[in-house]
Amino acid sequence: MSIITFDTLQYAKALKAKGFTTEQAEALAEQNKIVFNEFAENQLATKADLFTAKEEIKADTQSIRAEQTLIKQDIAQINADLRVLKWGIGLVVGIAVTVAIKYLFGL
Repeated sequence: MSIITFDTLQYAKALKAKGFTTEQAEALAEQNKIVFNEFAENQLATKADLFTAKEEIKADTQSIRAEQTLIKQDIAQINADLRVLKWGIGLVVGIAVTVAIKYLFGL
């Protein structure tokens, strides 16, 4: 079944009007019809092709969203760990300052 409508009669008439013989015009028209049909069958996307691509894109999008959720959870965990480290470092610095003051001033 031809996807592209190609009017071979009109094409052949146009070629004959430009000086081609009937045989030449008909041969060229038939060859062009074959080339167009092969192109349509091999290169143009069908509804089924588009549906498949759409479903693949949906699946990829869902996968990306799932990965994005995991990344957000990882970032939240890292932020929580950094808060703990911040308080721990603050505590260590506070103790070090207290020890230094006691050592320097003999308190």
